[in-house]
Amino acid sequence: MQHMRLLFELDVSNNLLSGAFPSFLTSLPSLKYLDLRFNDFDGELPDAVFGRQLSLDALFANDNRFNVSLASGSLTNSTASVIVLANTKLAGCLPPSIGDMADTLVELILLNTSISSCIPPEIGKLKKLKVLDLSHNEFAGELPESIGDMESLEVINVGYNMLSGAVPETICLLPNLKNLTVVGNYFCEEPVSCLHVPRRDDRMNCIPDWPHQRSHEQCIAFEHRPPVHCGADGCILPPP
Repeated sequence: MQHMRLLFELDVSNNLLSGAFPSFLTSLPSLKYLDLRFNDFDGELPDAVFGRQLSLDALFANDNRFNVSLASGSLTNSTASVIVLANTKLAGCLPPSIGDMADTLVELILLNTSISSCIPPEIGKLKKLKVLDLSHNEFAGELPESIGDMESLEVINVGYNMLSGAVPETICLLPNLKNLTVVGNYFCEEPVSCLHVPRRDDRMNCIPDWPHQRSHEQCIAFEHRPPVHCGADGCILPPP
């Protein structure tokens, strides 16, 4: 297969394939669509997968046992329009260089990837992004106001994290937003404008007089935690 220089699309999803990432794939000059999802691959996902030399347009590596290091910055070198890494293991923080993907990225799915991080304000540069799923992780701090600059955004899911503060009204006023999911966080305020989003899930937060919220005891306990401070690299700083 390493000699298939004209191979444009490779889909081996939904099989029982295992072992390390097939390294020869990064040397296929015409490959634009790579789908490895729902297998049993493991080990490191090479930096070259996100490199401009391979220049993938779509990467589906979800539901494997891959490890991906965010520290190298390789993810944000990608020219892909679709990146799906759900149910893999991402190590490190979501870096400010996420904004460098503004020219190409349309869909980013990082749900259940064990990220413990802040959401950098540079994410607002992704003006072509339509789908953003950061759910079931350990994102903390506040949702950046800059997400309100993502004029193409249709779906945002940040459910089941440790986010707090207010849901920015600028997000709820996005012209194309169809789905807003903030369930399972610790938000204390949600603008009335959010009620007009066609699909909305804001359960299990700490919004006063709102239905289906966390208990008063849970919210008070969260308020007494040390405040979250975010570093310039997007990482959560340890308490002083």
